[in-house]
Amino acid sequence: MQIKKQLFFLVVFVYPFIGFSQKNIDLLILNKKYDQALTEIEKQIETHPKAGLYLKQGMIYQNLQDYQQALQAFTTGLQFAPDNIELLSQAAESFSILGNNIDAINFYTRASDLAPENLSMAAKLGRVYINLKNYKAAYEVFSSIYELDSTNVYWNKQLAYAAFRTFKREQASYLYEKVLEANPRDHSSYSNLIHTYNWKKEGGKILETVDKGLAQFPNDPELLYERAMYMYKTKQYGLAMENFDNFLKFEKDPAYETMMNIAISTYFADYVEKALERFNKLMQLNPNDPLVMYYQSLCYKKMNDFEKSEELMQWAIDASTPNYVAEMYHHLGQIYGQQRKFSESVIALEKAHELNPKKKEVLFEIATTYEEFNSNKTLALNYYRVYLEEVGDGGKNRIYALDRIEKLKEDLFFEE
Repeated sequence: MQIKKQLFFLVVFVYPFIGFSQKNIDLLILNKKYDQALTEIEKQIETHPKAGLYLKQGMIYQNLQDYQQALQAFTTGLQFAPDNIELLSQAAESFSILGNNIDAINFYTRASDLAPENLSMAAKLGRVYINLKNYKAAYEVFSSIYELDSTNVYWNKQLAYAAFRTFKREQASYLYEKVLEANPRDHSSYSNLIHTYNWKKEGGKILETVDKGLAQFPNDPELLYERAMYMYKTKQYGLAMENFDNFLKFEKDPAYETMMNIAISTYFADYVEKALERFNKLMQLNPNDPLVMYYQSLCYKKMNDFEKSEELMQWAIDASTPNYVAEMYHHLGQIYGQQRKFSESVIALEKAHELNPKKKEVLFEIATTYEEFNSNKTLALNYYRVYLEEVGDGGKNRIYALDRIEKLKEDLFFEE
């Protein structure tokens, strides 16, 4: 009889109290009184821990952007309900926000396996694959979603992006076109669609897309840049310069590469002085850019300042040859010499000196190589002399070279 009274007490008094507390928690959350809600949840967990409480606790922490605490709540809740889809999904989202994308994939996959009809869950999984740049997996996920629902604009946009990144260009173009039909204010999709078109074969579509974008976003620098770049790629340099100048009205800090394209367009549009002015600004930003020197030289050539043109072209040539290439030829020459391939060795060493005239010791190596394989000692003698002229008093092999010159002179004298 006593046991029945206790059960009656639990049913009548305790369970209604628990139900009331749950409603109270929900009301506190609804009114964003998160601290009070967390306190109430903690009280309930102490006496009746269960998955639903940990879910609410985790979601509060998510609202507070304390994702580490949210994860702790969700994973604890999963100990009570391992197949709770909401807990799995929320844990995955917190993992994703924290950058733990591998863990997010594992949790989203578990949730999707339990609820394959939940397309929004699958879409979240696809987004994580995109974050990881695993575009093939993302494409597979969003393709599966598309088969079940081809009307969701957001999911179609993700599929278009994944298709583009997996080189399915025509499908990407089709999908982006449909996305923009449904949502013409989607700024990023204009740029993405432009990049799916082949500028050699679909130039009309590129310009059409740019114009549609500019109708929605007048004077948008990104779209103005796309128009100018199309003109540049198709070598319509006069139009390219005009469009670039229009772009510069709205973009005050263009990238170095963009400034280079603008200057090149100006040069080929025959605005030589204006082009030189632009290349001079680029020279201030990067004094060692051989391409800038090259075009500066061409500008001065058109202006009939051949002395300045010559100087800049020589600088461009010198700056265009990386030192490591000369070093490669130097080593190649030594390798040939060690194999007694003397003719090949001389050619490689001469190339090393040609690419980097500062490598004066190479001249000494050429001289010694000629001594080893060429019966005509005159070539060796000449290279020793050139070497001494180049190094002056600072050559590390200067004394040896002087001795060899004297010895070769004697040999040549007696041979005569």
